[in-house]
Amino acid sequence: MKSVQATRDFNRLLQLTTDTDESHGTSCPPIAGTISFNNVSFSYPERPDVPVLRDVSVDINEGDSVAIVGSSGSGKSTMALLLQRLYEPTSGSITVGPWWLNGMDVRHLRNHIAVVSQNPHLFDASVSENIAYGTEGLPHTDVELAARAANVHEFIEGLPQGYNTLVGENAALISGGQAQRLQIARALLRPANVLILDECTSALDPENQAAVLTTVLGAKAGRTAIMITHKLPVMRMCDRIVVMHEGRIAEQGTYDELVARKGVFAQLASGGEWSGE
Repeated sequence: MKSVQATRDFNRLLQLTTDTDESHGTSCPPIAGTISFNNVSFSYPERPDVPVLRDVSVDINEGDSVAIVGSSGSGKSTMALLLQRLYEPTSGSITVGPWWLNGMDVRHLRNHIAVVSQNPHLFDASVSENIAYGTEGLPHTDVELAARAANVHEFIEGLPQGYNTLVGENAALISGGQAQRLQIARALLRPANVLILDECTSALDPENQAAVLTTVLGAKAGRTAIMITHKLPVMRMCDRIVVMHEGRIAEQGTYDELVARKGVFAQLASGGEWSGE
């Protein structure tokens, strides 16, 4: 019976179309310049009557580090999904420099955006293969440099077979914090102009979090960093904070500016919505 059900599920998967709005686009421009959300509204296809983003407009300058913050369900991660063209806006547009996102080849776009998510996506392969995944033909020295930047090299050297050690299925043989650092190393290794870090330090202790983020922000070398976070220390390290509330941009500015304004950001911070030091 399990085989019959698996076969039905597989046949249903084969029948799914890949000709979606998100798959269209042929241009391969440089992924550089200001990232602009222009009056973007969005609802997920399964719940079209529930708006997640409402008329969002914001510019993220090239080379800046910007924290996107807000309470759960405010639309933070949705903005990252739209930037990767995993979904298309219901209305409005997104541009990178002068180029419209909906006209770009999705593979080209995603090759130039490095994503570090809350749940590390690692494979039952060696540490070295996991770090180098998606970046072909690089020498081991580059892999090691990325590991050092992610503050994980010493841990790897202590493994039974060093960089050749297998991490197990779903990284079962290492801790969550170690898995996140491997994923950060992978992102730093890629020649991407945009870094999206979605709660990427959630499993790290404060000391490792500070070390990793200092390195990421210091070594991004002109790349744009978009950090979705609930942690106040991470917000303080960014050039600017964009505060989302009920699908809209409530306010934006530096940490000190937002605290002094005593608006939505200050209310969320004082109400225990976010983690402190």
